[in-house]
Amino acid sequence: MTKVILPVHNTIIDTFNIYGSITSIISNNEKCFTWIYNNFIQLRYVYDWNTVFFDNHHLLMDNCPWLNHHVIPKFIVQQKWNCLTQFIKESLDNGSYVYLYIDRFHLSASKSNFKKKSNLHEIFIYGYNNESEEFFIADNLAYGKYIRAVCTFEEIEKGYAAINSEKFPYISSDNPFFHNIHLFNLKEEKEYNINIPQIAESIKNYLDSAPSIDLSFKEKTLFGQESIYFSVNRFEDQKPEPLDIRAFHLFWEHKKLMVDRINYLIKENYLSDCNYFVENYKSICDSFEYIRNMALKYNITQDLKLFYKIQLRVRDVLKEEMSVLNEVRDNLVV
Repeated sequence: MTKVILPVHNTIIDTFNIYGSITSIISNNEKCFTWIYNNFIQLRYVYDWNTVFFDNHHLLMDNCPWLNHHVIPKFIVQQKWNCLTQFIKESLDNGSYVYLYIDRFHLSASKSNFKKKSNLHEIFIYGYNNESEEFFIADNLAYGKYIRAVCTFEEIEKGYAAINSEKFPYISSDNPFFHNIHLFNLKEEKEYNINIPQIAESIKNYLDSAPSIDLSFKEKTLFGQESIYFSVNRFEDQKPEPLDIRAFHLFWEHKKLMVDRINYLIKENYLSDCNYFVENYKSICDSFEYIRNMALKYNITQDLKLFYKIQLRVRDVLKEEMSVLNEVRDNLVV
């Protein structure tokens, strides 16, 4: 084929590539929102990863009801295909979206890394054009903003080939994680129901900063509101460093989703039709958008007065959130 572009739609959340890519595949299906509202409530800070994620971030690929996920080891691609480009094109021909790691140093669409510094990161590929020898890609390429772009076949080949332990010391030769290639293709899920007990328990765990039970996860972790407090209080005994804008954007996306979730629960009669739930939580969401913007400004100015203002604002808004969400939880109709 000369050109293949698999369908992609608006993202629902996109702080990290995996959120933007998966939700852009499924967001045109209204049924997906029950899955979104059942989940994406608890937060998890992982010390080794040094940022905050939605809980079970590492399990997301295997737990989206509308996607099949296949992991292809590097050695299989090398044995069965002449080159990575051929494998990717054949996968797209067969309706599979492609997700893999590359070094952004070789990616011209990366505004902060191209020909400047190495950066190992995921890339989402949803199409190709043989005539221009380009892939259609998506990633957080515009200084952290998730965008769609194009890159050449050669850029992906070079970016993938550059993954080695010399350039990235944390990659061990016997660890296939960063060399594996992931394929996603749509599957039909006829019914996916809202789970009110799960939502109620997740809200409680978020507010209590209670740990999730996870048999396979061994990394040191913080949960819930505690993960947000930690993100702004971790520099108490030293001069603050630049703030991780990804975390502050995620906090805002977390609040936006909660506004949508509350609206949905009221509309479907799972929550008493109290407009003040929406109004009060919308105010919390707006506050976290303002906090994110303050964090962006702080990273430019390094004004410590602004940093302390961020700390105080977060503490006040989280107390307000505690009150509102406890009331929401108490009024859920199970």
